[in-house]
Amino acid sequence: MIEARYHVYDSAVLDAPIEEVWQEIRDVTKLIPIVFGDSVKEYGYVDGGSAEKVPSRFAFTLASGERSVEEVVARSETERSVTYRLHGQIFGIEGYTGTYRLRRITTEPGKTFLEFPREFGVAAGNDPAQVVPSLAALTAKEVATIKAYFTKRRRAA
Repeated sequence: MIEARYHVYDSAVLDAPIEEVWQEIRDVTKLIPIVFGDSVKEYGYVDGGSAEKVPSRFAFTLASGERSVEEVVARSETERSVTYRLHGQIFGIEGYTGTYRLRRITTEPGKTFLEFPREFGVAAGNDPAQVVPSLAALTAKEVATIKAYFTKRRRAA
């Protein structure tokens, strides 16, 4: 039986140079607190993982008590992209992969284009009509939070 796969996508222009953004995006221990803020209780690499090792597993626990175990499965320093996959289920999804990808904006020095496509399946017992829009909203919120983070950093500098 073929299982349905879903795709969501969001993007933003960040008010920061690509080199600065990449230093925050490439390491999950820097990215998770940016994305989740106070709603994340614990986070970090597990099973001997690290920012310099691919693949590397990491885990985080949200304030709601939900725990996610994910893995950095690919990272390109030249393409400035990092891809994650989910182990298990969270938010009614499974088989999740997502990639943060950065692009230099040549017409606007000091700005970076961020895109974040995600692909996933809906876990058994969950309604795709609820899960898919919920994950699309979460993706949009994560991208907006990253954008706000770099805007705030720029203003503080």
